[in-house]
Amino acid sequence: MAMSTNILDIDELKKHSSSVVELENDELKLSLIPEMGGKILTLERKDTGTQFLHQGDIDLTNYRRPEKGEAFLPPFAAGFDECFPNVSPSDYRFKGENRKLPDHGELWTQAWNYDHKKDEILLWTRGQKLNYRFAKHIQLSGSSVEITYELECLEEVPFDYIWSAHPLLDVTEGDELLLPNEITDLLINWSSDPAAGSFGEKVEWPNILGNDSNIDFNYVQKKSAGMAIKLFSDRLSQGKAGLYKKETDESLLFSFDVDQVPFLGIWLCYGGWPENSSSKEYTVALEPCSGRPDSLEEACHWGDQRQISPSAIKCWQLQIDIADGKINL
Repeated sequence: MAMSTNILDIDELKKHSSSVVELENDELKLSLIPEMGGKILTLERKDTGTQFLHQGDIDLTNYRRPEKGEAFLPPFAAGFDECFPNVSPSDYRFKGENRKLPDHGELWTQAWNYDHKKDEILLWTRGQKLNYRFAKHIQLSGSSVEITYELECLEEVPFDYIWSAHPLLDVTEGDELLLPNEITDLLINWSSDPAAGSFGEKVEWPNILGNDSNIDFNYVQKKSAGMAIKLFSDRLSQGKAGLYKKETDESLLFSFDVDQVPFLGIWLCYGGWPENSSSKEYTVALEPCSGRPDSLEEACHWGDQRQISPSAIKCWQLQIDIADGKINL
């Protein structure tokens, strides 16, 4: 098998960050930074050296925690973050006030508390724009990563929210997206090319540019395609989605409970983002999420948000499996 060359030097990063944490078992290695939103930086299969998370162009000598409210842009657009209580910047009317929720939510810019053992870690933090406690427990189990989330409402009245996993994946042209057969069309959240469609429109999958384009978007395109698009599924009956890495003949699979996490966001970034930068990103994100679209304000209008009551605790799980060959959903 070919080995990925896009692997972050964790030992070098430790020289510049005070809280790089590594989890390891016989099959997997995972690194994260609790002080940077609990960001999972790397997920590596030990026997092949394959790196499954997008690393971006990270300057290790200047890798800092983002400022509160900062835009989610390179060099932060790498690894696996949590988006909560929104994804895109949103206005949210709460307790008679307009709360301005920052880009990709508020968790990814916060320092998290943590308790770490060899192959597992518990991380937790508190909300700022809204009053809540958010925790996640990550454990390595064989060739799987098991993540359990817990949300506790500390407000005196209910509040609405969106949670979205935000794993940016390392991709190569020709890699294959593994999606449930029930996905035959997708809803546009944003596109770098207006010709692809506008916010709220539906496009056929996998021919999102129309049948005349002859492009099958089940497969990762070239970076020179110069496009980026964020899409959402309808409510799913099967909570599975993955990526088949052609060069290494390995698959990564996300599994989630559609009763708690009913939607899948799909971010295809083939050299079309960031819009105002000459340096473009090349990645795919498969984003199990509790609501759509990325704006909490819009999600509330559509009725596709979630709500939690005072003193309530909600829990949900996400499992990541890594295997040889192409996984059949």
